[in-house]
Amino acid sequence: MVTGRSFTRLFVRFVALPLLFIAGVQLYVFSERTDTYFAWTIALPLTAAFLGAGFWAALVAGYMSWWQSPSVAARVLGLTSLAATGILGIATLLHLDKFHLNSPAALTRFVTWVWIIVYVVTPFIFLWLWIAYGRSKDDTMGARPFPPWVRTIYLFQAALMLIAGVLLFLAPASISPIWPWALTPLTARAVSAWMIAFGLACVTVYRENNTANTLGARISLLAFCVLQLIAVARYFPSFELAKPLAWVYLLLMLVGVAANLPALLPADQIGVVDEGR
Repeated sequence: MVTGRSFTRLFVRFVALPLLFIAGVQLYVFSERTDTYFAWTIALPLTAAFLGAGFWAALVAGYMSWWQSPSVAARVLGLTSLAATGILGIATLLHLDKFHLNSPAALTRFVTWVWIIVYVVTPFIFLWLWIAYGRSKDDTMGARPFPPWVRTIYLFQAALMLIAGVLLFLAPASISPIWPWALTPLTARAVSAWMIAFGLACVTVYRENNTANTLGARISLLAFCVLQLIAVARYFPSFELAKPLAWVYLLLMLVGVAANLPALLPADQIGVVDEGR
C-alpha cells in the first residue's frame, strides 16, 4: 500500500527531480536554443539561463530533502515549491498563445505539452503535500538557531525578492524598464516565479531557525545565486548596468552567496536527519 509518505518520496525521486534536471538543461545549457528545445521561444539567452538556474537550484533542494522527514521537508520546501509551480502554471495559461503548440518539430511540440501538463498538475500535488505535512510544528524549530544578524539578512533578502517578484507578475510593463535586462510579459512572470520562490525560501529559513533542517534550502539558495552570477557573466552584454535595479540585483546575489556559503561547511551539517536512505 502506498502511503502519503511513500508517495512523497516516489514523486520527488522519480518525477520532480528528473523534470527539474531536464528543464535546467533546456534552459541553462541550451539557453540559445529555446526555439527548438523549450516550450516557448525566449529571445534573450540571459532570461533562459535565469530560469534554468532556478530549476537546477530547486533540484538541489529536492535532492537534499531525501534525508529529511516528510514533515520537515514539506515545511521547508512545500510553500516554495507551490509558489514556483503555481506561478509558472498561471503564467503559462495567461500566455498560452506564445507556446510552441503548433511547431512543425515533433520534439518541440512534445516538450511544450509536457511543460503544460506539468504546470497544470504539479501545483495541486504540492498544495496537497503542504496541507498534509507543511503546516506542522515540532521541537526542532529553533533548536539549532542562526545568529540574529543572519536571520536579519534572510528577512532583507526575502523582502526585496518578494516585492520584485510580485511587481514582475502583476505589473510587468511597469517594472521591466528598470529591470537589468529586457523582459516580455511572459518572461517577466516566469522570472517572478523564481524571485517569489527565493523570497519564500528565505522566509522559511528564518521561521525554521534550524541550521540542520534548512541545510538543503540554504544550499539551494547558494546554488541559485552562484548560477545567476555565472549567467550574468556568460551573457554580460545583455546585462544593463545603467538600469536602476542592476546593482541591487548583483548585491542580492552576492549577499545570497555570503549568507548561504556556511551551509557547505562540515560543522554546519551536523545533525541532519538521515531518514532517506
